[in-house]
Amino acid sequence: MQDLQALEKQQSWTELLEGAVRVKPSARTADWNKLVINAATRLVDSIERDSTSGLRGATGLVDVVPGAEHNYAFLKADKGYIAGKVRAVQRVVAACEGTGHYGCGSLAEMLSDGIDRFPKGTARSIALMLSEERAPSEAVHFWALAADDDAEVCSHGQLERGVIEVLRSASGSRMLADAQRAAGTCYAALEIALVRALEKAKDKDPYVTNTCPVLKTHGAMTVIKKKRCP
Repeated sequence: MQDLQALEKQQSWTELLEGAVRVKPSARTADWNKLVINAATRLVDSIERDSTSGLRGATGLVDVVPGAEHNYAFLKADKGYIAGKVRAVQRVVAACEGTGHYGCGSLAEMLSDGIDRFPKGTARSIALMLSEERAPSEAVHFWALAADDDAEVCSHGQLERGVIEVLRSASGSRMLADAQRAAGTCYAALEIALVRALEKAKDKDPYVTNTCPVLKTHGAMTVIKKKRCP
């Protein structure tokens, strides 16, 4: 513990996180927990707003944060730590929007694990970057978060494409849950596209299984809904 306390005084956050895991479980006291949480929070909150240094700092965090969260699972339950991560991701997004740097969406995604709500506009920005870098379906988690905060996002074509693509292929995954949530949240905007895809789907198509729970709980039960979603 003395070594960890010394690293805290030196503000050597990465070294502290690397060393704390070597403390025996029987010696992991409340003070040990506080040291780890403080180090992790200070580390994620260290990203600068400047685009160049901010992205460089974010890249460095990706090398540390996932491993720290794996070693110290309690971090993602700490509100202060999560708040620090939200600030870090906001700074990454701001830096990315100023440079158009390819890979920014993936960078923000890797730092976003455990965050279930962003300030308005942040999730939308990440969703757009991921959609361009990979595919709209790969961004469906962030489209769902963005739609929770801003109904106007529901009319975005990338959201529609991502949701329908996931509903056509996914099964029992977080992506599917996100797509169904986004479809429900944005039902008014997506109903025509959802029903049109239902009409074209074969009986054993995953799309039918994945979409019917949404269709049966939103809007009127039309003829096609009754036929395909008994």
